[in-house]
Amino acid sequence: MTIILEAGYQTYLSEVLPPIRQQVEKLNWLVTGLQCWGDNSPPIETWHLESYDSAPYYNIVPGQTLYEAFAHREVQVVWGVFCGVPGDIPAIPLEEVPYADGNRRIWTEPEVFLLAASEIEIVAFDSSFTLVKFRDESLGRQFLEAFPSGRIVQSPDDMLKSYQ
Repeated sequence: MTIILEAGYQTYLSEVLPPIRQQVEKLNWLVTGLQCWGDNSPPIETWHLESYDSAPYYNIVPGQTLYEAFAHREVQVVWGVFCGVPGDIPAIPLEEVPYADGNRRIWTEPEVFLLAASEIEIVAFDSSFTLVKFRDESLGRQFLEAFPSGRIVQSPDDMLKSYQ
């Protein structure tokens, strides 16, 4: 299930993560292309950087670290892909690293996970919207209760509804 958030503080993970805290903390997270605004940015320099010398770079972060980094900070995520994976995350070939900026698949295949192993994905797109994807549809419906203005996206046309 893919949900698009377009209203309010949708790119502030301090708003997005608390309703799914338990699930977030159980997963390991691949974080790519992260760009944030705010004086209180998370301490990503302390995260384990897997590919620091070339773009798109990525970090692998335990769920509890990710949650604590964002949950109590007023930080706007401008760009970034967060892929929650159960268990260990193997090395990702550079050509398979998920990314948001310039990724046509976000618009043409919004329901498809950018990383096949993901259970949850959060995609911040130019601070204008956030996609939250769930393999577990019941978790997606629970998330929608916390974000009633969110919309379920099932096709490229659903992505464009706000722009017509």
